[in-house]
Amino acid sequence: MKKIMFLLLILSFILKGSEKIIKIDELYERGEKYDNKEVIIVGEAIGDIMGQGNEKWVNIKDEFKDIAIGVVINKQDAEKIKNLGRYRIKGDIVKIYGTYNIKCTKHMGERDIHALRIEIIKRGEILPSEVKLSKIIISFFLLMITVTMMFLSHKRAKMFK
Repeated sequence: MKKIMFLLLILSFILKGSEKIIKIDELYERGEKYDNKEVIIVGEAIGDIMGQGNEKWVNIKDEFKDIAIGVVINKQDAEKIKNLGRYRIKGDIVKIYGTYNIKCTKHMGERDIHALRIEIIKRGEILPSEVKLSKIIISFFLLMITVTMMFLSHKRAKMFK
């Protein structure tokens, strides 16, 4: 019995590792190959979650390239996403299992993925704001030049009155 459990455990790891994750840019480059087929993508949830009722829409950005795709999700899956990427915020990294459509008939011919399920791989976070000392010094130096120029301009205007 223990051997069977051990074999099942190993088999589950092998099957889980055999999932083929498709890069988002590959869906754009070779879309016909994946049209109306189930795909798995991983990316960062960005922007806003849009939609009404049970059907929502979220954009998923490739982790390594600046390309994104719209994903149709249900309300329950939308509630799993807590952080959406934008300026100074890293969105949740999600794994999407869904059906890819080059021209979705339900959504006016838009390219999208209809999610069957999603998994949160990593929660997003607020990115730290860094201010470099060199920028502070340069800003102060430019401020001093500006104040000096204003003073000299004001002084010169008084001389010619």
